[in-house]
Amino acid sequence: MAKRKRKKLPVAQPKPKPAGWQPSYWMIVALVAIFFAGGVMIKAFFSPSPGVSLTGQNVQPASSIDAAVEGGVQVVAANFRCACGGCGELFLIDCTCDMPRGAKEEKDFIRRNLQQGLSIDEVITLVDNEYGHRIS
Repeated sequence: MAKRKRKKLPVAQPKPKPAGWQPSYWMIVALVAIFFAGGVMIKAFFSPSPGVSLTGQNVQPASSIDAAVEGGVQVVAANFRCACGGCGELFLIDCTCDMPRGAKEEKDFIRRNLQQGLSIDEVITLVDNEYGHRIS
């Protein structure tokens, strides 16, 4: 028996790559960076500016509003003694009693009025009329 010669099948040859093109780690990083930067730019373009509501009105962040109101509460409370009568008439700024007409109620009254936009002098007058015990 004679050996048969095997026919060689054509082998697929890889296509030659264009000159200068070599996939590398840095190219992948560059593409990811470009997509990331594009996303950030799109977000910055379509998001509203900080401090401006969607209606175009200037707004302050809630934390700065709360801090301003709490500072105003302390300023107003420094002018009064607690009106409950059960805590020995401590200074309102220091008292934390929860009695009727006590420090918590008075400070909440002050806070509500400051949040409504009244000035500190107006709130001092209101607290004096409502609770009394103003420090001379």
